[in-house]
Amino acid sequence: MAKLKNNKVTKDDLIEYLASSSDFSFELSVLKMLRGYQINCEHGGLYEDPVTGKAREFDIRATKTISKYRVRLAVECKNIRDYFPLLVSCIPRLEEESYHQVAFVGEPKSFEYLGIPKFQQSRAKALSIVGEHSIYKTNQPVGKSTAQVGRNQDGTISVNDAELYDKWSQSLSSAVDLVTRAYWDGDENDEKDSYLSAVFPIVVVPNDRLWSVLYDDDGNRIQDPCLTDRCSCFVDKDYEMGTKIAGTRIWISHIEIMTLNGLRSFVESHLKDETGILELFSNEGISEAFERELENRT
Repeated sequence: MAKLKNNKVTKDDLIEYLASSSDFSFELSVLKMLRGYQINCEHGGLYEDPVTGKAREFDIRATKTISKYRVRLAVECKNIRDYFPLLVSCIPRLEEESYHQVAFVGEPKSFEYLGIPKFQQSRAKALSIVGEHSIYKTNQPVGKSTAQVGRNQDGTISVNDAELYDKWSQSLSSAVDLVTRAYWDGDENDEKDSYLSAVFPIVVVPNDRLWSVLYDDDGNRIQDPCLTDRCSCFVDKDYEMGTKIAGTRIWISHIEIMTLNGLRSFVESHLKDETGILELFSNEGISEAFERELENRT
């Protein structure tokens, strides 16, 4: 941290901070936008970090349910400045990275036709939506590295990814609780006997502060940096649903980095109606996933 001046901080200093640099004020703008689309949101609660065991505070957890489809978002907000924007370095997405998983959640009897012994049955089954049915298409740009880039007082380039990585880590950690909640969907006197649930970790930054650059597989830059509203970065992280005896594991393939406009576009496209949300829960992709399960058990 830079050495501080000894001058007393005044009300004007605090107002300047609130007007220009406050993460909290940016969180509120994100929260207002999400609630404007009738998305249920929790703001600023505590959770236990699954790695350190320490209490941490999440920014926003958002849930949208349409029919039997439920989407949960683990949203972290970072009010980065225009003199220190975020650059995401991308390459074409590989075929094995072109997937996202959703959970089919219901009472264990829902899985009897898969030939799973009753004592092994779980309330949830992770299903991989792959290839053309996934929202993460093969050969589309996928983020592999992030860095905030600026200039020092002497004109040299300054690069840092620590603050962004902290938000990235918090989003992935916050998703642990959301995966646990998904396991129990429909368990509390719900009229639906099954759900299809998905969890997406998201880091949100202000508009016009997110850049991407594209490389080929050999490391040659094939596109100059350009402003964007959304970059998906491959993380391939697994989470435990349920218990170790009668549970399952679900993989979150990507973390989303979005501007406020990018998040609004995601909500407009996928969380306003059943047609949009079905793009996250492809009927064809889910049917193929169940067919693969049956083939694996025969």
